[in-house]
Amino acid sequence: MQKTECISLCEIMHDLYQKEPNVEKLIDRACKEAGFSKCERIYFGSSFCGQYFLNMSKKEINLLVEACKKQNIKLTMVLPIFTEKHLERAKKKIESYISELREVLDEVTVNDYGMLVYLHTHYSHLKLNMGRLFMKDYRDPRYEDYFNQTLKPKAFTTYLKKLVQDYHIGSIEFDPSHKSIDMSEKPEGIIIALYTPYCYETVGQICQMAGISQPIEKKFRPNEPCQQECNTHKIHYFIEEGHTWLKLGRAIYFKNESCEIKGVNCMRVIYSLLDGEVEQ
Repeated sequence: MQKTECISLCEIMHDLYQKEPNVEKLIDRACKEAGFSKCERIYFGSSFCGQYFLNMSKKEINLLVEACKKQNIKLTMVLPIFTEKHLERAKKKIESYISELREVLDEVTVNDYGMLVYLHTHYSHLKLNMGRLFMKDYRDPRYEDYFNQTLKPKAFTTYLKKLVQDYHIGSIEFDPSHKSIDMSEKPEGIIIALYTPYCYETVGQICQMAGISQPIEKKFRPNEPCQQECNTHKIHYFIEEGHTWLKLGRAIYFKNESCEIKGVNCMRVIYSLLDGEVEQ
């Protein structure tokens, strides 16, 4: 199978920069960890948290852009679902990134229908991807019979195929939710992209990490401004069944490094550095 090798810095970019401020070295080491020969595309932003996206460091983004120019790497900007409260601010941020990063930014991943329509209407020159939050298949490795079966994504419907056609979708992103996934019924012309090695299991409105520095009466409030505590705090769960879970920000992930993709002869592999560790 032909694979396009990609690195994801989503959710964790600041933490990685603290460990390795030289972005070119960071990319090279990430490729080594992933077993890639060369990184062809980098994903940045967030699938799950508007606060994370809105508070990304412009300096860190600029360092990423310079490294991508030197190594001839394209950028994909990943957008979460924004609340109404932060939507206008998010639109301005998106507009600035699209304008300032145009030399390397050529596509955007969206995770809700409203943003899909907005970007298709206002930025028709950009390629659009459907993000992992569009995929609603159950995922939980503790249910072994379900986890070990071959999943046929329930998103592959007539309605999805119409969306792909109407909004010129280029790629659909998935998580390694099962032992194997059959993509043979995907819309024609679509590129399948798979995040690895972690599968997101669930995401909530309240961020435990954001409440760390707050007094008790202000903890556990949804979508409150934060200090990006997720860049310095994460929780690992080691369950007796042998599975590993990771809580980062508002999302919980489980590790699945052996998901087999069937029914396609080419795909993207998106290696996520969610552990926040890059081999030295």
